[in-house]
Amino acid sequence: MAGLYSLGVSVFSDQGGRKYMEDVTQIVVEPEPTAEEKPSPRRSLSQPLPPRPSPPAPPGGEVSGKGPAVAAREARDPLPDAGASLAPGRCCRRRSSVAFFAVCDGHGGREAAQFAREHLWGFIKKQKGFTSSEPAKVCAAIRKGFLACHLAMWKKLAEWPKTMTGLPSTSGTTASVVIIRGMKMYVAHVGDSGVVLGIQDDPKDDFVRAVEVTQDHKPELPKERERIEGLGGDLWSYDFFSGEFVVSPEPDTSVHTLDPQKHKYIILGSDGLWNMIPPQDAISMCQDQEEKKYLMGEHGQSCAKMLVNRALGRWRQRMLRADNTSAIVICISPEVDNQGNFTNEDELYLNLTDSPSYNSQETCVMTPSPCSTPPVKDFGFELDSTK
Repeated sequence: MAGLYSLGVSVFSDQGGRKYMEDVTQIVVEPEPTAEEKPSPRRSLSQPLPPRPSPPAPPGGEVSGKGPAVAAREARDPLPDAGASLAPGRCCRRRSSVAFFAVCDGHGGREAAQFAREHLWGFIKKQKGFTSSEPAKVCAAIRKGFLACHLAMWKKLAEWPKTMTGLPSTSGTTASVVIIRGMKMYVAHVGDSGVVLGIQDDPKDDFVRAVEVTQDHKPELPKERERIEGLGGDLWSYDFFSGEFVVSPEPDTSVHTLDPQKHKYIILGSDGLWNMIPPQDAISMCQDQEEKKYLMGEHGQSCAKMLVNRALGRWRQRMLRADNTSAIVICISPEVDNQGNFTNEDELYLNLTDSPSYNSQETCVMTPSPCSTPPVKDFGFELDSTK
C-alpha cells in the first residue's frame, strides 16, 4: 500500500558533568482526535484501563525511571494531561494515530522543563484547528498551545523554588517538538535545542544530507537580536507596553511532507548534543550505526545512545564539563514490519499500518529516566499513515 512506512525510534539522555539534570524528553503515540470528539475523561494509575483481549497488559503506567507516571496526577488538576499511559505491551489502532516527540532543555531549575513535558502536548491538541486538514491552521494551533502552556507556567511560578536571594524562580526551558500525523511532520521550536532531518536526494547514492529544520534562538544571531532590540532589549519575559514577549515562548513552526523514499532520519537534540556534533556528522553517524545493524548483524547501541555517548566523549576531549545531553532519533523506513520488533532495550518501532486495534482509545507514553533509557522490550505501537 502506498503511503505506508515505519519508524524506528530511540531516545537517550545523560546528565553529563552538571550538578542537576534539567533535560527532559517525551514520546507520545495516541489515536488521532477528530473534530467531533470530546476530550476523554482524565485517568490516573489508580483507575484501571478498559479491558481488552489478549495479550493482557501488566499493571503499570508510563515508562519512567523516576517513580509515578505523569498520568498519576490527581484528577482535580485543572491542567490538560499529556495523555493517559499504558504499561508495556502491544497496542494497535483501527484509526490513524498521531506521534508527539519533544526535547526540553531546562535552565534555572528543572521545573519549567518538567511542566512542559507534563502539559505542552495537552495544550497543543486541545487548540481549535489542531485537527484541521489545513497545515496553516495546525501550525497556528501549535503556536497557541505553546503560549497557553507558558501562561499556565506563570500561574505555577509561586509554587516553584525561589532563587538563593529569595526572588521568584528563574526556571525556563527550550522546547523542540516534532508531531507526525500521516505523511505530515509538524515542527515547533523555541530556544537552542534543535531538529535535523536526513534526506537522501539520490536513491542510487548512499549519501544522506543533513538539513537543519530549526534555527537556534540565541541573542547573538542577527534575526533574534533584531527581534529583541526591536522590543527594547528588555530582560523581562513580557513587555506590557507592546503586549509582546521579549523572551518569547512563541515557537517557529514548519510543516513537511514526509517521503519515506527520501527522508531517512529525524533527530531531536538538546544543545549538549549539537554543541559537540554538527548536524551532518550526526546523520552520518546514525547511517553508519544502522548499516552495522542491518548489514553486519551488529545490534549494539541505539542511535540515540550512540550520539549522546559520542557527544560526551567530545566534551571530555576538550576538557570541558559536559552539558546535559539528550537525543531522540527517528529512523524512517518505507518497509512496514507488522510484527513490531526490538533490537535492544533503547529502541522501539512504530509500525505505521492500518492493523485492527484491541482498544482504539488507548494511549502510549514513553519518557526515559534522567540518565538512561529504561527497558522498552515488548513496547510496540502500530499506526495508520494512509491519511
